[in-house]
Amino acid sequence: MKRKEYIDWLRNLGILLLFPFHTARIFNDNPEFYVKGVEHTPSTVFIGMTSFWFMPLLFLLAGMSSRYALLKRPARHYLKERHRRLLIPFVFGCLVVVPPQAYYAMKFHEGYRGGYPEFLRAYFTDFSGWTVLTGISPAHLWFILFLFVISLALLPPMLGVLRRGQRPGRPGRPFLVLLVPAVVMALLSLLPEAGGENIFVYAGYVFLGFLLAGNDATLAAIQRARAGYLALAVPGAVAVVVQRSLTDGPQDAVFTAWQQPVCVAALLALLGYGQRYLDRPSSFMRWFSPAAFPVYILHQTFLIVIAYYALRESDRIAVVFPVIMIGSFVLSVLSYEIIRRTWGLRTLFGLSAAAPRPVPGTTGETAPVGR
Repeated sequence: MKRKEYIDWLRNLGILLLFPFHTARIFNDNPEFYVKGVEHTPSTVFIGMTSFWFMPLLFLLAGMSSRYALLKRPARHYLKERHRRLLIPFVFGCLVVVPPQAYYAMKFHEGYRGGYPEFLRAYFTDFSGWTVLTGISPAHLWFILFLFVISLALLPPMLGVLRRGQRPGRPGRPFLVLLVPAVVMALLSLLPEAGGENIFVYAGYVFLGFLLAGNDATLAAIQRARAGYLALAVPGAVAVVVQRSLTDGPQDAVFTAWQQPVCVAALLALLGYGQRYLDRPSSFMRWFSPAAFPVYILHQTFLIVIAYYALRESDRIAVVFPVIMIGSFVLSVLSYEIIRRTWGLRTLFGLSAAAPRPVPGTTGETAPVGR
């Protein structure tokens, strides 16, 4: 089976977009973040409002990759891999990577002056003074937890689909390929959320990716219809921005539901353009594919620490925005270079215990959210 390079491209681009997105959260008009700048601009608000599609994209691509993984290995090996590559990094991240975010949030928002060891003792034992930002939480690692739970929950239906065999599929009509998932996702969005995120919607995107990966004819049809999907996604995204800008506080169920067709259209457009223009190897992607998961785990902690100290020196967004974004990226990738050379750290960050020798024509290691 030819490696579908565009999946790596889209996944890695989604990870890289987290740097401007989370930096923009420091400077948008939502007060709930670990550190906040006093200045916000229309561009930072816009980044936050129009980035609703990239986490669904990561779940969709994880579903596609799950199909390729289950075609190559037994279910028990798939489960063992999910535990090793998702659960272990999640637990480690919650114990080691995430606490500094709460520590600097307490320093920034509450003027905490204690040392880090003292903070850790309270963080893990004293639950009385917790807030949304300063208490124990998975922070940005909720994605890993959700993906682990979804992988286990969807394994039986995914295996059921595979048992029916890989039969040549007829191409789905582009309108139905959009309409059916859009309706399903809109209905799923009405189900209860957990911590502000809807695991049912993300499970729907994982299963959608799994189904799409099994029908090359439909993927080809998506590629041909990419311009049409984009023509729907762009005005839809504008409507989302307008609606959010006119609404104060939490969005109602109707808005949450009608946002899903816009998201599905955007994802189908990305799949179409990805197949057309990104289905090729590159030296950067060959290097970054195994780095993507450790970078994801580390990026927000570095970003918050840098932001805390940068904002003490200047509150000018034009100065500190690039410092925070670029600095957190550089520290994340430098940390990955250490991690990949250290046996124990490799395991804790979801990489294989020993670095495999790259096979010519492949991208070397695969990321835990890949194949």
